[in-house]
Amino acid sequence: MAAPRVGLYLRLSRDDENGREESMSISNQRAFLLGYVRERGWTAAAEYADDGWSGTTFQRPAFQRLLADIEARRIDTVVTKDLSRLGRDQIGTLYYYQVYFPTHGVRYIAVNEGVDTASGLGNSLALPFLAAANDFYTADISRKVRTALDTRRREGLFIGSAPPLGYQKDPAQKGHLLPDPTAAWVAVRVFQTYLALESVLGTAKALTRAGVPTPAACRSGAGGGVWSDTMVRRILTNPTYAGHLTQRRTEKLGYKVNRRRTLSAEEWVTIPNTHAPLVSQADFDQAQRLLRTHSYTPAAGARRLLTGLVFCACCGAPMACVRTAGGAVLVCSRYRRSGRLGLCTPHRVREAAVLQALTDQLRRLSAEIGPEALVCAPNRRKKAEEPQRAVQAARRLLAFDPPERRTLVTLVERVLVGERGELELVFRFRAQEG
Repeated sequence: MAAPRVGLYLRLSRDDENGREESMSISNQRAFLLGYVRERGWTAAAEYADDGWSGTTFQRPAFQRLLADIEARRIDTVVTKDLSRLGRDQIGTLYYYQVYFPTHGVRYIAVNEGVDTASGLGNSLALPFLAAANDFYTADISRKVRTALDTRRREGLFIGSAPPLGYQKDPAQKGHLLPDPTAAWVAVRVFQTYLALESVLGTAKALTRAGVPTPAACRSGAGGGVWSDTMVRRILTNPTYAGHLTQRRTEKLGYKVNRRRTLSAEEWVTIPNTHAPLVSQADFDQAQRLLRTHSYTPAAGARRLLTGLVFCACCGAPMACVRTAGGAVLVCSRYRRSGRLGLCTPHRVREAAVLQALTDQLRRLSAEIGPEALVCAPNRRKKAEEPQRAVQAARRLLAFDPPERRTLVTLVERVLVGERGELELVFRFRAQEG
């Protein structure tokens, strides 16, 4: 029998305290696995080490190299110290053990648990419980870490990696913030400009014209940049600038998910009087009053039908909807943010004119190919919402319900608005068997 082509897989989720290139635990795993294969008269063909990578994800560089070598048939046996080294995500671990490895003819061995796919059933009946235990361990660690971080937040200690614009970490006192002498003036300038103009968008334009560095520019050491209303609002609403450390403004959706959600102000953790303020309490409170008075929040579900479909033909920026006494008007969003900088022109067009042009074109197409074959669908951005918006747009624009059987789908890919308000409707067609 030919000797197996063995790949040793090693993983650790954190570096050891001495800061060496590889942690001692990785070294221990290596020695353990090399001893195991030598006892059986095997030779390790390759080694794959992910040091500092969580077991909740399988997008680890060394693990991906292992999979590539399996696909190339350079490896036919994978050995780990225990099942948790392969992964701590129950679903992913079982997928590789029960589906991927058998499909590719790979023998998998987890030494400590006695898992060996070459031994028939082995302890495969217990494997789901082992994987669940590893997953539970990760969930428990995540819960404990969150609890510890929350405790530190409520003690008024800063726990983030990068302080808010205008502050720096105090080297003499862990968790304490000090004004940053190189960037504090930027945050102060934001408040001063807003209190003078009483407009978030106007503040963004004024800061851009004046060459005030954006938060990203301050971090990189560059100058200038284009301010947005979102940047301005994020600074104006942060009580940290009034001396009250505010954290947990966003949170991860889950310990296995990297996406974050924005929390409401009621959910923030704010500890009063923890550090030197950059603006007075009176100025901060005045900014909040102005924001409440001048801000417009659309009603829930009041999404514009053309959102994500209409773009400026010159700069490619989305067209923003602006309400006027004469009806809604679409304007280039880049011009709207910083028009006085000459980055673009308004490209102004009435929303009703765009809807009418789309309706006329779709009715013409439906007359040519039959209404039962036509569906209008946005095809840019917000991918998860596209199927629902496609049907909604078709029914609202054409005023009929497409039947179940369709032979042609018409996708409205985008609408381009020229400098004089002229429209270019971009369609894309694809066949679809019903």
